[in-house]
This record gives sequence, structure tokens and C-alpha cells, in this order.
Amino acid sequence: MSVLFPSLRLGSLLLLVATPALAARPLTMEQSVALALERSPRLIAQKAEVASAQALLSGASLLAQTNPELQAAVGPRFRGAESTLIDVNVGISQQLELFGQRGARKDAATASVAASRARMAALQVDLAAEVREAFGKALAVEQELLLAQDALALAEEGRQAAEERLKAGAASRIEVNTARVELGRAQKERARAEQQRTQTLAELRLLLGVEADEELSPQGALPTEAAAPPALAELLRQATAQRADLKAATAEVEAAEAEVRLARKEALPRPSLGISYGREEGNDIIQGTLGIDLPLFNRNQAGKGLSSARERAARETLAATQRFVRSEVELAFHRYRTAQAGAAVFGGDVLAALQENLKLVTEAYRAGKVDFLQLLIIRREALTARLGYIEALEELNTAEAQLKKVVGAIQ
Repeated sequence: MSVLFPSLRLGSLLLLVATPALAARPLTMEQSVALALERSPRLIAQKAEVASAQALLSGASLLAQTNPELQAAVGPRFRGAESTLIDVNVGISQQLELFGQRGARKDAATASVAASRARMAALQVDLAAEVREAFGKALAVEQELLLAQDALALAEEGRQAAEERLKAGAASRIEVNTARVELGRAQKERARAEQQRTQTLAELRLLLGVEADEELSPQGALPTEAAAPPALAELLRQATAQRADLKAATAEVEAAEAEVRLARKEALPRPSLGISYGREEGNDIIQGTLGIDLPLFNRNQAGKGLSSARERAARETLAATQRFVRSEVELAFHRYRTAQAGAAVFGGDVLAALQENLKLVTEAYRAGKVDFLQLLIIRREALTARLGYIEALEELNTAEAQLKKVVGAIQ
């Protein structure tokens, strides 16, 4: 019979991970996080958004947004019924932005790049937290599988003891049947634990972006003790300074402000300067040209309205994000403290006493000192307590992952 708690100590309790029978890829929690950040398909779209924002910045940084315009004219000159020499006129002109349009456009594109990069960072933080939670769940289901194997071994031992007592005339057929039913229940629980392990590892593979048929072997142990978190005020300060979604929302406000400036400047005239060459009646003519658009009808009303609406939305989004961050930090802080208290309930002396009861109760049943009902009650209490401890440690791991997430930390 495998033992869930091979070493019992006051204040600490190691959880060992079973090694799969098949060759598998060993991974620690932090290795899994690094692998997910490198290969997860969930980052593909955001990487494309960053690349698109960079391309838009390159376009906004051009000295001129329009290409030079080449004009040409050629044709004969008629005087009465006769034609004279061919007249030729060739000119080139370039539209100029003289009122800060380029600077405003570049500012908006720069802020958009910063926002897209911040969104990428926020997605990476979220992904890292999910991987830590999934990895902790994988460690927990390994322990639950070991627990189910222990329960199955205990149920088999109970069935054998009941049959021995029946042969000795010290037990009834009801006890034997009950022991067999308990064995069937333990077999079902073990099958459920194996199925849960398979599903959990499949979910972990999806997060990591590895092949579906690649075997994984989570290495390490669920945390049995955790340091006290910083004060809530310090966590809020860290979140305000580090949260990528706050940085993204701030950059969106800056981009919207730059777009408002650009929309206003787009309504201003953009002169075109050029030079032309002509040949008329055998004479060469060189002239400088100046063109200017007159904003009489289209004063970029649509652009101004859209940019102003986006600026208002960006400011409201930033304020909402700030409120959301504060709420998230407070919730994660209290969840972490609750998880710490929950894990601390299972002290080493409590688990040691339960483990000892498991050994003593079977011997007492064989000796006829306890009946089968007492045997089942004590065993189920011990197994339930061990399962509760595994769940408490999994919750502590999840709470720790969430606490890192809400302050914007990947490592």
C-alpha cells in the first residue's frame, strides 16, 4: 500500500508526486510558465496586434504622408487653321503638413504601440497565473490518485478481514457484503481519480501549447507553508505601479488625446509646393507653384467627433480599470489569507493521529474490539481529512497564483 504521508513533521508536510510509468517530460512549475509564454497559442493574436501597431508607427513617422504628384500636359497651339509648335508643360508638387499633423499622428501611433505591448504583458501575466493554477491542480490530482489507491488498498484489506472473521464465526454475512460494496466504491473512486488526472494533464498541455500526445510529468510539491503577504496598502501600490492593464488603459488615453489633436489639425489647410517646366512657342518657362486646399465644407467634423468620443471612452475605461484593480487586489489578499488559515488547520499532529488510527482500527477489527461500522467511520474520516488537506494545499497554490496576478507579477 502506497503512503500519502511518508514523513510526518510538525509544521511541515511534504507531498511527493508519483512518477508515471511511461517516459514523460519532467516539468517544474516555473518551467511550465516559461514554456507557455513561449509557445501558447493564446498569445498569437496579441503578437500580431503588436506587430500591426509597430507598422502603423512606421507609417506615421514618414516625413510626408502623400507622394509627390507629377503633372504633364502636351499639345499643339492653333492659330486659325494652322498649327504651330507643340507646347509642353511638366510639373511636380508635394503636399506638406505644416501645422503639427505629423507630430500628433506619431504621438497617437506611439501610444498605440505602448498600449498593445501592455496588453501583451497583461495577457502574459494572466497566462502565467493560469499555468500555475493548472500545474497545482495537476500536482493535487496526482495526490488524489495516490489517496484513491490507498483507499482501495484499505478497502481490500477490510474485505479480507471481514471474510476471515466470517470464517471464524465472528462476523455476519452483512459485514462481508458491506465490505465488498466498500471495495466497489473504492474502485470507482480510483477510476474517477485516474480520469481526472488525464483531463487535468490535457488542460495543462493546451495552456503550454505542446502536442496532445506528449506525456507530462509535473515535478515538485504543493506549498505547505506560505509567507504572510505584504500589507494591503503595499499590494495596492505594487498593482498601481506594475499592472499591465493599467498601463494599457493609460496608453489608450494618451493615444486618444493625440488623435483629438490630429483631428483638429487635419482640418487645417495643407499647402502643396512644386515646380513646373513649360515650353511655349519655342520658349522655356520655369515656374514655382503653390497650391492650398480651402476647408470650406469638410472641416473633418467626423474625425473630430470620433476622436472626442474615443477620448471620453478611454478615460472612463481607465477609471473603471483603476476601480477593478483595487477590488481584485482586495479579494486576492483576503483569499490568500483564508487559504493560509485553511491549510494551517491540518497540522502535522492531526494528520499523524489520523494515520495512526488507520493502522490501529484494522487490527482492532480483526481482534473483534470494534465492529465494521466503526471501522468504516474511522477510515472514511481519515481519508476525508487527507483529501481535505490536498484540497487546502491546492487552494493555497491557487490563491498565491492569483495574488501574483493581481499585482502584475509574472515571476
